[in-house]
Amino acid sequence: MRKTAVVLGVATVAAGALLVVPQTVPEVSRGDTAVTSVRVNEGRTVELGPAETRSFPIEVTATDNSGIRTVDPIGVWGPNYGVLAVGPMSCTPLNATGTAARCRATVTVDTAGHRLYDDEAGTWFVDLRVRANDGDRYVAKTAGGFSLKRTGRLAEAAMPAHAAIGEQVAVTGRLLRTSWDHDGYLPQQGVPVYLQFRPAGSTQWTTVATAGSDADGRLGAQVTAVGSGDFQWWAAGDKWTGGALSEPLPLTVDRPPAQD
Repeated sequence: MRKTAVVLGVATVAAGALLVVPQTVPEVSRGDTAVTSVRVNEGRTVELGPAETRSFPIEVTATDNSGIRTVDPIGVWGPNYGVLAVGPMSCTPLNATGTAARCRATVTVDTAGHRLYDDEAGTWFVDLRVRANDGDRYVAKTAGGFSLKRTGRLAEAAMPAHAAIGEQVAVTGRLLRTSWDHDGYLPQQGVPVYLQFRPAGSTQWTTVATAGSDADGRLGAQVTAVGSGDFQWWAAGDKWTGGALSEPLPLTVDRPPAQD
């Protein structure tokens, strides 16, 4: 079992006596030690596909009037008991007095090794303890947060390359999402996906249709050809990465010849 609940309580012994299991007193912050920033993956979402190994940085900036001695221990945790180990932190003073320091470490995750599961995608947090030279400390289980998501992609994107002005054009595709449990991509059902159009020579995308993916991840839309340009499928994502899901699909619209 990858998820285990630990229960602390009391045990009954001979003659009705009670043996009380001691409770651990959580460590708390004290003194003027403070964390001014925590950045994970340079502030970007961590996106992981199937059977992928990825390393990303964690950067902590901390202050204390006596100087920062260490940031240790440090870890990251997420939904459904998700835990990732963090490498040793290396700290560099930021000023001549040494009262501020920036500390950096690396997290490496291997989805192929089943160190990550589908239900652990979402918001993750940084758990850390900062120690100062004078014995002060800063302790927090949620010192910083970041998004860890499964990648999504669109397969089998297709549409005609040419159409006449005013012609109805069918645009299709198949929405897939990474499954860390299965080390591959699986169909994504019931997600609203938006078909967008960008006229030739423009950089502006406009939504022209909405489609819902079926049980096999397939989706489609009918649009009227109004001019040449590019189409793309776009989805918002949630615990998987959204945005543009495919390369632009070009359409050339053939206009009728001008009448004399």
